[in-house]
Amino acid sequence: MTDQPAGKPTRAPSRAPKGTRDLYPGDMLRRRYITKAWRDVSIRCGFEEIDGPTFEAADLYAVKSGEGILGELFQAYSGKSPDEVEQVQASGRAPFAMRPEFTPTLARMYAAKANSLPSPCKWFSIGPYFRAERPQRGRLREFLQWNVDVIGDESPHVGDAEIMRIAALCCACFGLSDADAKLKFNHRDVVRRATFNFLNSDADLAVIHAVLDKYEKIGNEARTAAFVEHFGAERGVELKATVDDLIAIPDAEHDQQWDVMAQNADAGWGWRELAQELRGSPFSSWFQRSASIVRGLAYYTGTVFELIADGERALAGGGRYDNLIELMGGPPTPAVGFAMGDVVLELVLQDRGLMPEGNDLLDAVSAPGASLRPEVFCIAGGDPEAEAPVRRLAADLRRGIESKAHQDKDDAKPWDRDRYDAASDGVRPLHARTTYKATRNLKKLLSDAEKQFARFAAIVHEPDKVQLKDLDDRTDLVPADVPGLPRDVANFSVDPGSPVYVGRAVQALTH
Repeated sequence: MTDQPAGKPTRAPSRAPKGTRDLYPGDMLRRRYITKAWRDVSIRCGFEEIDGPTFEAADLYAVKSGEGILGELFQAYSGKSPDEVEQVQASGRAPFAMRPEFTPTLARMYAAKANSLPSPCKWFSIGPYFRAERPQRGRLREFLQWNVDVIGDESPHVGDAEIMRIAALCCACFGLSDADAKLKFNHRDVVRRATFNFLNSDADLAVIHAVLDKYEKIGNEARTAAFVEHFGAERGVELKATVDDLIAIPDAEHDQQWDVMAQNADAGWGWRELAQELRGSPFSSWFQRSASIVRGLAYYTGTVFELIADGERALAGGGRYDNLIELMGGPPTPAVGFAMGDVVLELVLQDRGLMPEGNDLLDAVSAPGASLRPEVFCIAGGDPEAEAPVRRLAADLRRGIESKAHQDKDDAKPWDRDRYDAASDGVRPLHARTTYKATRNLKKLLSDAEKQFARFAAIVHEPDKVQLKDLDDRTDLVPADVPGLPRDVANFSVDPGSPVYVGRAVQALTH
């Protein structure tokens, strides 16, 4: 090594650290396009934004996420504390770590104020995360991530379905379809039940999960070798056959998956109800049951899922973690959520011509965002049969209705100005909420809507009849009050699969 000449400054590194990105103005605009869509979708679905520190105590991840994540942590310490320096020298582990994920932080935050928080809490966050792993396509050491969670919902199938729908809704907002990606889901107890005779410890199940997690990426020989190494020759081969049979349960036969789920209803997982929620969703064609989905983190307890585009890493992944908040010192609390990173998403959008450029990008980023105030609160009018249509109506309002002009275009893009043009029968996506209260008392439900500052209430009395109430004026609206709507019906008529009248009314009155 040669000495620098006296007085000459040392040359700084010319490249960003491996696995990170330098973001120039155009890169930042593309990032803002993604984060704006994430935030708008979250708000329209009734989620509120939170955030936490970018580093946490390293033990938080060891205990809550599993020992496996320790190898992916960027460790952190100031070097100013003798105790910290001594700990690092003695153990090789720093007291803090840059956050590799958000769920442990979220659980810690909820546990700290659980008694004063509403139930359920619907939270989202967007921020930077860090993983010390080998950079490759779709995987960097520093990335941006969107986290969406429902905490404290006492109806797991409703929370699971809502979280899964939001992941699909976001993709649809970007112009992706079910031909571009599938949301593959499973339940962790499916694996435990199928392999119960081979399990003597949590380590046994962890090995099975590890093989399933990469089942489609490795061949038969590698799968067999992994099982034989841990379980022995005879049992390993037998387990391999058992797992192959489990995987063979029709992943691709979409029409049969709901029947398979219903057959497992006696397990107490709420799968029959989840099947009904997903099957009746406007995104039903996105969902696909797959026994190979297990997710690697230790805290998952039930439903798990990944949003997968062919040839790419998962766009998003998540699941149910009902024990984590209690582990943080909070009360027993059901919870479900998912995370989506920007790296794979941007690759998929660019590959499919769905990332705007030039003026289109500037216009898309500059467009008005979602209304923070709920625009419509959907309520069942006392009839239990109206509850499913209520959730479906809310989902449809959040999605919006593409205009006829946009649908007729051969080269339609998600950022086109006419996508939801009202003049061509379009309805822009709305901020729609529903109640999570068990009561069917209409007065209490309307009070819930007012406490959440909703502008209108849509009261579904029958699957095809809805009453629209202005909560600011405390008056009922009739079609004559809304320009452009039919005036010869007593109530707004609502097709269970289309929110056209409610959407048009709210759109017209809040223009």
